[in-house]
Amino acid sequence: MALDLLQISEFVEGLDFEAKKAGGKDGRGQLPESFFSTYSAMANTEGGVVLLGIEEVKENQFQVSGMANPTKVLADFWAALNNKEKVSCNILSNDCVGLVELEGKGIIQITVPRATRSQMPVYLGKNPLGGTYRRHGEGDFRCDDETVKRMLADQVEDARDTKLLENFTFADLTLPTLQAYRNAFKTVKPDHP
Repeated sequence: MALDLLQISEFVEGLDFEAKKAGGKDGRGQLPESFFSTYSAMANTEGGVVLLGIEEVKENQFQVSGMANPTKVLADFWAALNNKEKVSCNILSNDCVGLVELEGKGIIQITVPRATRSQMPVYLGKNPLGGTYRRHGEGDFRCDDETVKRMLADQVEDARDTKLLENFTFADLTLPTLQAYRNAFKTVKPDHP
């Protein structure tokens, strides 16, 4: 992963980007507790990038604070992320996380993908009610119970869409609706057979 100062100067904290100093009490680096609400929120929204070791000094102006021991922070990160007591699931692969050196200082770049329907909700602790977050603007907000229940109900819809229905023929299809779908699909994926 390669980042440079020019890229960081163009970042704007928002729906898909968050910077966290991650300095810890002693300044040597520590995974911030607030990381996990951001992880849950990004996974349950559209995904995003979190940079640990970058400090927002003014609104949307960042400086590299770095971490003295980013490998320890990274080890703590993986241990916490794979702890079911901490977070419901780990949706990250090794390719999503990397150590980056900037201005001679170590930072961690974490790319959080959007969770699949069957993985949602990604939540903190043992209970999705009260532990699920979504991202709005640059903030992580706890989901209300109805939103979480909808996510839980949506988990099974993929399975419903793949179920073969028996005793139906082409006569059961509404041909104008099918043609409209094919036209819409063709505009999105013109090269698809």
